[in-house]
Amino acid sequence: MKAVIYHEPGPPDVLHYEDIADPVPADDEVLIRVEAISIEGGDLAGRRDLTPGKNEVPGYAAAGEIVGLGKNVTNFAIGQKVTTFHWKGSHAALRAAPARNTFAIPDGLDIGVASTIPVGPGTAAWALHLAKAKPGQTVLVLGAAGGVGLATVQLAAGLGARVIGTGTRPESLARIREYGLNDAIVVGEKTASEQIRTLLGGNEVHVIIDTIGGDALVDALGVLKDGGNAVLIGVFGGRNTMIDAGDLLKHRKTVIGCLLGPEMGDEEPRRLITELFEMAKSGDLKIPIDATFPLTEAAKAHRRAEERGRIGRVLMTP
Repeated sequence: MKAVIYHEPGPPDVLHYEDIADPVPADDEVLIRVEAISIEGGDLAGRRDLTPGKNEVPGYAAAGEIVGLGKNVTNFAIGQKVTTFHWKGSHAALRAAPARNTFAIPDGLDIGVASTIPVGPGTAAWALHLAKAKPGQTVLVLGAAGGVGLATVQLAAGLGARVIGTGTRPESLARIREYGLNDAIVVGEKTASEQIRTLLGGNEVHVIIDTIGGDALVDALGVLKDGGNAVLIGVFGGRNTMIDAGDLLKHRKTVIGCLLGPEMGDEEPRRLITELFEMAKSGDLKIPIDATFPLTEAAKAHRRAEERGRIGRVLMTP
């Protein structure tokens, strides 16, 4: 089959379009003919930092038509349109993925949009679930213009929360007001916490959903209410930043790590993700597509996905 692989980590130009052996589904896997690939943040981080195995295909998320089933798979059928998640294998014409991380695509939902749902919006929904977000609360989204951030803004607004979002580009934050953002915080000369205290009159944030990590999380914890929850999704801002444990203890704050992949096939995450497909189909969840590239131009697609100031997902098609 045709696939994109790389031999050493690095910039997008390390990606190569080559012929490799077709994948064979394991007993609990499905095999799909790929029609849409959603480039995820983990794809970019992996390509930059991780050395792959021989002919290992990168990529988390791909949708298409089932063309093969492992012997233990009974809940899907040949010819069915599905979207899949796995830690590798999306950047190819064929991909094998665990059936537990495979989701039927509702009739009428665009397959490219469907490919984006389990990882980005799925993570947003699971993070809000872990945070126990409720109507009437104030939810702070760090990195609101990213793929997970934009979905979090919409889902939190749909809950009836007041949504505050941070970013470094005022034009990007202005564009996501139509998705439910109430207040935009541009991080620059003033810290986010300083601006939020002025906006709210104190430390009045109930929930933090953090797609950045590092100093951004430490700063935001300062405006979290007593008993509030912060959910950490990303560590692009740093992995080893010090958090004041005394502040957490004194003010009963909770920091929760959220990595959806290992839990995606469990009952509650599957229920939430399945709901997202119906929301996207009805228009209650909007997933803008920024650009679509052929798989032969994977390096260009990765470069586009890494550009700042962009709103919307970047897709590839074999």
